[in-house]
Amino acid sequence: MPTRHPSLLFALSLTFTGLSVMNGRAAEVRINGIPIDKREELVAKVKPRLDFIKTREASSWRADDAAFFFKRLLIRAGHADAEVDWKLPGGNVIEVNARPGPRYTYGNIQANRLGPLTEEDLRQYFLQPLIETEAVAADEAPYIEEYSLKGAANVENYLKSQGYWQANAAIGDETFDRVNKQVSIQLQLNEGPLHTLARPVLNGIPAEDQQAILPLLQSYIGLTAESGNMTKINGIVENYYREQGFQFAKVFVDAHHRGGVTTLVFEIARGIQYMVNDLKISGNEKTKTKRIRRYFDGLKDIHYDSNAADKALNNLLSSGAFQSATLNPVPVPGGMLDLQIEVTETKAKSLKSYLGLGSFEGGIIGMSYTDLNLKGNLLKLNARGEYSGRGFLGELSVTEPHFAGEAIQLTLRSFILQRLYEGYDKTEAGLELSLLAKYYDHYSSRLYMGVSSVSTSTSSLTDLELGPDSYLNSRIGFEQTVDFRDDPLLPSKGLYARGILEFGSINGDASTTYVKSVLDGSYRFVLGEEHFFVTRISTGAIQPASSENLPIDLRLFSGGPDSVRSFEQRQLGPRSLSDDALGGQAYWNASAEYIHSIKDPIKGVLFFDMGQVYSDVSDWMSFSNPSYAIGAGVRVDLPIGSVRLEYGHNLNRREGEPSGTFHFTIGTSF
Repeated sequence: MPTRHPSLLFALSLTFTGLSVMNGRAAEVRINGIPIDKREELVAKVKPRLDFIKTREASSWRADDAAFFFKRLLIRAGHADAEVDWKLPGGNVIEVNARPGPRYTYGNIQANRLGPLTEEDLRQYFLQPLIETEAVAADEAPYIEEYSLKGAANVENYLKSQGYWQANAAIGDETFDRVNKQVSIQLQLNEGPLHTLARPVLNGIPAEDQQAILPLLQSYIGLTAESGNMTKINGIVENYYREQGFQFAKVFVDAHHRGGVTTLVFEIARGIQYMVNDLKISGNEKTKTKRIRRYFDGLKDIHYDSNAADKALNNLLSSGAFQSATLNPVPVPGGMLDLQIEVTETKAKSLKSYLGLGSFEGGIIGMSYTDLNLKGNLLKLNARGEYSGRGFLGELSVTEPHFAGEAIQLTLRSFILQRLYEGYDKTEAGLELSLLAKYYDHYSSRLYMGVSSVSTSTSSLTDLELGPDSYLNSRIGFEQTVDFRDDPLLPSKGLYARGILEFGSINGDASTTYVKSVLDGSYRFVLGEEHFFVTRISTGAIQPASSENLPIDLRLFSGGPDSVRSFEQRQLGPRSLSDDALGGQAYWNASAEYIHSIKDPIKGVLFFDMGQVYSDVSDWMSFSNPSYAIGAGVRVDLPIGSVRLEYGHNLNRREGEPSGTFHFTIGTSF
């Protein structure tokens, strides 16, 4: 049967399209030799080509075209020995006869030497082009000759990316197992020497640029010449010119590999060093232009720094008032740039209501109102009212997200809080001013100061146990947070740490001053896809100038779903004569959790907790007389956080203590 080039056939088919349509005759294509259950799947994959053929009159070149595409499809499905021919039986019919032969998959992938690779690496990178392109499973990857060549090339490229720039990988032998229908591959592999990075060569720039850039690259000299390190070096050079105002600098780099050493040779055309002339803001309908401009005022009249511009743009977006924002630098005469900033505003106002349930709070009902762009000034207003089985919380706050021209949040908050605790009740109303700065992705600091009026009452505690019951609490504190967790709501790995240092005073029917410190830390890690581990420690102390004048509501409490889970919330530690929790001047908790993914989003958890609360701060670091708990629970991960049902069993129960406690709450542990 004559063979014709498919692309030529396709071109000829296009040439005669008009004539075929004019004749009004459509060919019928019959496929023989392929089981019915497979035929529809194969036909669907060549449907566009087949439709082109079927809408035209049957001819030898169209039949040859159909046979070519079906053979190619069979080969790509793993039928390496497939044969396909055709005939024209008459009646405007094209008959395609296929003999697929056996279907082969890839068997063993081996090499004459592995070098830095493992056997798993070798198979993974050899099959990667086939798996990613054809969307097939690794254990059922069909043998396709062209992908054997691509697989060898991919192994070679991987070795080069790891610093073996003289590596070579080629197909040495292919062995067909006719019984098991597998093809084993033997690669000829030579990784060559592992290259290290030499001092880069910087061409096209003045000596002062060389003197500024080379020290930035010094730490990379002598490192492995892997692609990641080379990309970082290129990024440092490009970033230098962006920061210096060379907005349109052209940086080209070529890698020279010789004798186990890689030298990056840069060709740099700096262009013009631009300064910022003006800001052009558009798209804002409700937001005042001057309130947007202040995010970018720091860029004016200095050399243009695209990194600083990107940071300013991200700060603007973090206000929450905009759906999108773009910045486009436009050259103007005199070596200047105008920054064209276009924004799209989002819906700023929202009113929400919510319901909740917890083992400590009982039922919860609340409503909140938020305005992300108060009066067009990019101020955030938040009002919230919440009622639960423990009392009422009402608060009103206004936040300035860009205080003093920096990415610092200034928040003024007023609140009123009424709480019913075991042993006493309290009512508190106050004002608080805070400054929150987040200069790095994983680090934030907060400075706060506040004053509140507090009154407490009891029907079971003595005056000495309750402490002052009507007082003014003034305080100033500093909080630092380090957060490397992968998700703040549903974390599975990463480090989290928080430290608080607070100075305060009590003035009322008794007076004193105090210093309070709290330190929390947790670390999460993953083993496989289903096994998660969490470790956590928390400790704190409050040192009053006069212990008898320390109110009960300023004492430290522990116990509950985020501490020692064999106790109810706030019930660990010293007790009153009426058996109510009194809190203390110091506490510590430590926990370990194993979490197993059952079926997404459901997880099971096993945990061990220990901790204690001490009446006097002098016992703080003794870690004496700890309570131990062991337990299990179920968690359901939802977008709002983890819904947790857990039971903690008291391992060293003392007289009057519970044998264990159930907890139901929403939110991540620790």
